[in-house]
Amino acid sequence: MAEAIVSIVVGRLVDLLIEKAQILHEVRDEIQRVVTELMRMKTFLPDADSRIDVERISILLRDVRELAYDAEHAVESFVIKASSTKKPFQWMNRAKFSRKMKDIQKKMSILFNLFSDYNIRPTPESSTSSNRESGKLKRFHSFTTPEPQIFVGFHEDVECLVRHLVNEADDSYPLISICGMGGLGKTTLAQKIYNHSAIKTHFAGLAWVSISQKWQTDRVLQRILICLAPENRNSILDMDTDELVEYMLQIQERKKCLIVLDDIWSTDAWDSLKAAFTSEKSVSKLMLTSRNVKVAEHVNPEGFIHQPECLSAEQSWELLKLKALRTGDCLDNTRDVERMEEIGREMVEYCAGLPLAIIILGGILVTKPSLIEWEKVYRDGKSSLKAGKGLGEAYQREILSFLVWSYNDLPSQLKPCFLYLSKFGEDNWIKSETLYHLWIAEGLVLSSDKREGETMIQVAESYMGELVHRSMVQERFNDVESALTKFKACSLHDLMRDMSLIQAKAEDFFDDTHFQSGNEFHLKSTAESRSAYTRLVIHLDEEYSSKKANSYFSKKGNKKRYRSMLFLGDFGPESLPRALGSHNANFRFLKVFSLENYTNFCGLFTHINFGRALGALVYLRYLSLRDTNLLVFPSLKNLVLLQTLNLDTYKEIYVLPWLSRDVLVKLDCLRHLYLPKFKVQFLGSESKFRFNGLSKLETLENFDTSWCEVKDLRELINLRKLRLTVADGFDILEEMMKNLGDIASSTSSCLRYLGVTISYCDIELNINGLTILKQLVYIC
Repeated sequence: MAEAIVSIVVGRLVDLLIEKAQILHEVRDEIQRVVTELMRMKTFLPDADSRIDVERISILLRDVRELAYDAEHAVESFVIKASSTKKPFQWMNRAKFSRKMKDIQKKMSILFNLFSDYNIRPTPESSTSSNRESGKLKRFHSFTTPEPQIFVGFHEDVECLVRHLVNEADDSYPLISICGMGGLGKTTLAQKIYNHSAIKTHFAGLAWVSISQKWQTDRVLQRILICLAPENRNSILDMDTDELVEYMLQIQERKKCLIVLDDIWSTDAWDSLKAAFTSEKSVSKLMLTSRNVKVAEHVNPEGFIHQPECLSAEQSWELLKLKALRTGDCLDNTRDVERMEEIGREMVEYCAGLPLAIIILGGILVTKPSLIEWEKVYRDGKSSLKAGKGLGEAYQREILSFLVWSYNDLPSQLKPCFLYLSKFGEDNWIKSETLYHLWIAEGLVLSSDKREGETMIQVAESYMGELVHRSMVQERFNDVESALTKFKACSLHDLMRDMSLIQAKAEDFFDDTHFQSGNEFHLKSTAESRSAYTRLVIHLDEEYSSKKANSYFSKKGNKKRYRSMLFLGDFGPESLPRALGSHNANFRFLKVFSLENYTNFCGLFTHINFGRALGALVYLRYLSLRDTNLLVFPSLKNLVLLQTLNLDTYKEIYVLPWLSRDVLVKLDCLRHLYLPKFKVQFLGSESKFRFNGLSKLETLENFDTSWCEVKDLRELINLRKLRLTVADGFDILEEMMKNLGDIASSTSSCLRYLGVTISYCDIELNINGLTILKQLVYIC
């Protein structure tokens, strides 16, 4: 991980030297010297990483990470201070910065001496290259289409279970259970059955819901009912538990439904749900997957329990071959195919017929097309493979060492991206576009991996593609051809997430804190990370309520320097935890802050306080206040490094007068902007939001002519996605069409997606009106 962090910081510093060339002109040489030393330090890290089990090496690597972050922070601080004054090169600022750079170089010298003392050597391939291309990610797939699903060994199981489900005889089973150890392919088998043509023909309603280890009864029932009666979605979300149960019983009596409860862990989970499945008049059926056969027996002792067997040796090789040696891949024509098969069969023996282990092994081999590389994998991986032997004999925990091997095989820039996924809840599907923004804001996506004409979002998607190609991440593809990202959402298999959490903890990647109803404690006492720089994830349950008012982001600190803070939960909290108040760490170093689905900002004073607090987080690159009822605050203009701003909400938004119309124009690093969906009310003013100066903007959502300045659109020359509403009248529509026409006809236009909503414009079907409509069709 230290190698990845150093690469991230080097990339960030080089990017700043380009993006802020004018501001950094007088200190460029000092920054470049630090960059050069960091790149030299990076050559020692692979050897050090291989000995991370030694405590003193582990401490050394932690010091390397923190020193890299110190260098990044020093340069960003200079940029922020220089951007906020008309005299950016005042002697005091310049001298203070020089002292910081010299101090960092002294610390580097100490670390180089320690490398020598610990006999840590630079790697030959890295030491011979002094440019950023040496760590460039090699891409193995274009990822423009979904990868073919590989399914081996369970075809007879599918047909057998489908027959049981569609059987309407007296001896039919009301419940079908698929039970077995993690990684056996239970969910994949259930998905094959769920999507079978006979099932879709036989059942009038289908619903699939993942239960996981943390479930909420109402939430589970809501998801099932929305699948079965999507037309009643809004009313379903307003129902209490008794109403949800009653509606579930009615639907199951009224039409044939197949309801799948995937990954149900405990009898307690079933007991909380069973009232919704107890109707004797039900014509529906239930299918569940579980690691615990006792759960299936508890649900219905008369149900049919299917326990899939592990794959045979021949089936195991077939699965590995389909994953690792795909048709159409650019393989080495000189390879010894027979020897590769011999090695593959030997390696797959250690997987003990467990499909997940075989797929993970295939994900490693698919990026190594030559015989020499396969032989190296076999030599390097013997210890991991042997640790996995006997998986079919109930030694489930030992698969983790096998999964860690797949993690260690990742290129350095993919490791932190993979670990980032473990921040999110079990069985959660994460929106890919949001994840890419977070990766980029954290600096995990390297600009050195950009190909000509690519955006950072496209580089982030190539990272995701590599993780998918290696079978480390599950994906859903976008079904909209015009979508800017091919991957719609992603998630981790529960065993892969377990491994990721263990690895993230071992590498001090983030602190994970849960606030539950009735509990109130402080981050200072719960944070376990030994690193000064860390990330913070706060999980809030549905009914969490802080006992005291919050004093937002106090600067009374401890030794922590949190780089990011995410509030996660299915529902918005009733209030924010005291952990943000005066008893906690210094949050002013945050680069990512996300607080969503929170509507308890009551009163102008509360809004202003919170707005001022956020405006002090000057290092932010990502700020999401989606579905909150916040004021748009004037201090937003202080966030000069901001790259993504999400204010998307259906709730009413108010803006302080006269101070805020130009609040965005200084944010020249902004790439992605999501505005509120409803009209923004300017208190005491008819002003409109200005967008001049945002020439780097790539995404602009919910632009509304009733409160956004139309003439500024022509300056947004790098827009790739634009969604707008025209709601001011025919004159505004004409002006909008002219601006859009100029953008569309420009040879340098980057626009790939355009969504236009016309509302209350009084278009008359005369020559001018028809011309406008024709223009709109042409542009779209």
